[in-house]
Amino acid sequence: MKRWIAAICLCLLAMPAWAQAPRHKVELACTPAKTALVYQCLVHVADPAGKPVEGADVTLSADMPSMPMAHNVKPVTARPVADKPGSYEAMLELEMPGEWLVKLQFRAPQRDLVTRKLDFQKDKVTPVRTQ
Repeated sequence: MKRWIAAICLCLLAMPAWAQAPRHKVELACTPAKTALVYQCLVHVADPAGKPVEGADVTLSADMPSMPMAHNVKPVTARPVADKPGSYEAMLELEMPGEWLVKLQFRAPQRDLVTRKLDFQKDKVTPVRTQ
């Protein structure tokens, strides 16, 4: 048992600083655009204290968990929203309606990968509850 605990402690000490840093708070909301299967996604990023994070480098991509490797969306870079600090927007063009796993890949201010499962339909987008 002591060896096991010691191994865990060594692993934690060997982790890079970014892996030990508190994670940012990330909110994702998508809405249907005027074009079929195109959705405008708004990402809001805040630090652990709740302050909006400016200068984030984030890309969005998506794939269908029900059909791995069959349907996926090429990553798109989110752009800052001028009048909303900590907010970024991107347009996702999907191949079909249904449940998609949206991946938010952060390269700055700290490296991170955040995922959200959403149900994209013609007239609305809703979060999918995980069991």
